[in-house]
Amino acid sequence: MKNNKIKESEYEGIFRLASKSFGFVKLNVGTDNEEEIYVSSKDSLSAMNDDRVLVKIISNKSADNKKREGKIIKILERDSDIVVGIFEPNKGFGFVSPINVKIPFDIHIEKKYWGKAVKGSIVETKLLPKKNKKDNPEGVIIKVLGHKDDPNDEITAIVHDFKIRDEFSDAQLKEADKVAVPITKSDLEGRKDLRNKIFITIDGEDTKDIDDAVYLEDTGKGHKKLYVSIADVSHYVKENSELDREALKRGNSVYLLDRVIPMLPHVLSNGMCSLNEGEDRLSMTCEMEFDDKAKIVNHDIYKSVINSHKRMTYHEVQNIIDTTKDEDSSELNLKINKMIRDMIELSRKIRKRREDRGAVSFNLKETEIIVDENLKPIGISEKERIEAYKLIEDFMVSANETVAEEFYYREIPFLYRTHEASEEDKLENLTCTLNSLGISFHIRNELHPMDMQKLLKSVEGKPYQYVVEKLALRSMSQAKYTKKLIGHFALASKYYTHFTSPIRRYSDLQIHRIMKEVLENRFTEKRRNHYEDILDGVALNISKMERVAIDCERDIDDLKKCEFMLPHLGESFEGNVSGLTNFGIFVELPNTIEGMIPLRDLRDDHYVMDETRYQVVGERTKKVFAFGQKLKVILAKCTPETRTIDFILDKGTE
Repeated sequence: MKNNKIKESEYEGIFRLASKSFGFVKLNVGTDNEEEIYVSSKDSLSAMNDDRVLVKIISNKSADNKKREGKIIKILERDSDIVVGIFEPNKGFGFVSPINVKIPFDIHIEKKYWGKAVKGSIVETKLLPKKNKKDNPEGVIIKVLGHKDDPNDEITAIVHDFKIRDEFSDAQLKEADKVAVPITKSDLEGRKDLRNKIFITIDGEDTKDIDDAVYLEDTGKGHKKLYVSIADVSHYVKENSELDREALKRGNSVYLLDRVIPMLPHVLSNGMCSLNEGEDRLSMTCEMEFDDKAKIVNHDIYKSVINSHKRMTYHEVQNIIDTTKDEDSSELNLKINKMIRDMIELSRKIRKRREDRGAVSFNLKETEIIVDENLKPIGISEKERIEAYKLIEDFMVSANETVAEEFYYREIPFLYRTHEASEEDKLENLTCTLNSLGISFHIRNELHPMDMQKLLKSVEGKPYQYVVEKLALRSMSQAKYTKKLIGHFALASKYYTHFTSPIRRYSDLQIHRIMKEVLENRFTEKRRNHYEDILDGVALNISKMERVAIDCERDIDDLKKCEFMLPHLGESFEGNVSGLTNFGIFVELPNTIEGMIPLRDLRDDHYVMDETRYQVVGERTKKVFAFGQKLKVILAKCTPETRTIDFILDKGTE
């Protein structure tokens, strides 16, 4: 979307809330001239995320001294006029407090608009047109989602707050039932029959929507042939059908703590499309021949039919990798176990080859949250990243690269998964921060993936390794989908797409459809023009919905982290400084939970942020807080409603 100047110093743009205090209006979205205009909450006119607004520039320097500052003078179009919040009644009126902690206003509700809401109800509220620019918005309660004291309702509220579609219409469910029928003889025409090959699937214990299956065979002379077969979802979900339109709106499946919100109805996602053990399934196969150095010397892409011989979990595969003794000596299991050991050998070679070209590998902590039957968090820890995960990741990356390169050289309109190098200002910030830590980081001309890889390798095993990895990741651009081939910086890959998960990602479903038209010689000039017209819009939407899903998952995780910490108020913990701002010091505990020490709570001195050294320094004592520093802290405050955790320094640290 291009945002043209309306009048002198007035621009049209898209507003995004950053916190209760401020947000940004994005100008020239989707172009090379994107710009963010800082807007304080008092100047936001009650605008919300993704509202199209008219902003007037009021200063060429904002609070961060980098962005221009503006004032919203008109909301041109609301992205949504629905707000999810907690209802509190009063004598003659009530109000709804948004569960989105970034929204800086409550919504007034006249008594006649309460509906069936009671104190503590989680509600959907429709905003009414504002009568006065200075007043808080007014609204009408249109739906009661549950109650704030019910953990299940609480998660449902967050899902609705992010506008994630969690129900299918009757028409969509009926269409899914209609197309989810057993494979017929005619379905097999034009497909390579791979049912005699020992395909296996490797997924998490609870996975029910199985997209991919793999098979490896020895072709002699040290060469291995890897088959990556992916569910042929496009056979069932036709372009512009009810199911297709809904899948595009959703963009992807959303995986939450207690539920999966699928992109497609379960009869397809867990049924006819899922590569379930012992079931014939239609698929798309990328067949790759690797030499003894794991270089792909030949490949083929085609329609197929497979039958998964065994459904395996990551931990089962890891056990086979780690041991040489086979517990089950049946013929099938012996063949599968040997194949897995050959697979891990190939996987390691593929990974080494990718590292040699400069691919950046982040070993960032992932959080594992364990809840009981009432969704109460009973355990939080760093998630173990075993090699079996990497095996599947290596194979899927290889297939994605192969498909992307093949269809790029065919000059076919396509969707690519792209990741650009860091923006210049973010790179400058990273360099300054690293220098403040005593870490040399110099770039010649332009950043190459190898530069980032060398940085990460240089801090391996050091106390500040994790902090540096977080800083490096924050400096990088977000991956997204584009019609234009840009390349994938972190993978050091010129050609990359998402081909391997069409059950859970619309991007993959979209390119499967294109691939089949090409493979079946149905790709006409008319179809070329059609895809040229739609792919930019598809890419923009699915990139947006991917970010929505990530933010929703993070919000729920942060809620459960707060709930987990509540019983530990007053207790002491040890952690590392993970972030520094002009208002607080962020400390992360070994279990990945992060909280903040507000600078105002440091009583022994007045502390300020030193931007040049990226440290917090006491003006009188010259005491320094720096990235990676170990601190003992006491849990002082924990607020699940705002997803915030506050620490104070343990006396032993001060």
